[in-house]
Amino acid sequence: MGLAGARGPQGKTGEIGAQGGVGDVSCWTSYREFWFQNNSSEIPDSEKYKLADIAIYMKANPSLNLGLDGAVGKGGTEAPNQNLSDRRTKSIREGLVAAGVPAHKISVGAYGDTTLQRDRRVEVLFASAN
Repeated sequence: MGLAGARGPQGKTGEIGAQGGVGDVSCWTSYREFWFQNNSSEIPDSEKYKLADIAIYMKANPSLNLGLDGAVGKGGTEAPNQNLSDRRTKSIREGLVAAGVPAHKISVGAYGDTTLQRDRRVEVLFASAN
């Protein structure tokens, strides 16, 4: 067999169709994370773009629900840590609603894998509505 010849010119790119829905997502699946500064429940400016991204995704996939799962640092006592986690998830929930996600589509709780939880963040997960 001889050497391959020169490659010909690339043909025209075809049209891209609309993206299909996500289908059935039977268990909570990690989607995004919001990171916070120490002892703060204010969403950092560097994280705020995610609110709009999630709202757009939810509008395109109305069969989904969101779950918010907060985690805090390992230091300190349980009550202040839980209070901070609650304030952080509330900030994310309020931001998502303001961005256009229907409030009834958002739940707060323990959805993620606890062995994978990281300090100072709220994880956003999604699953199909039942």
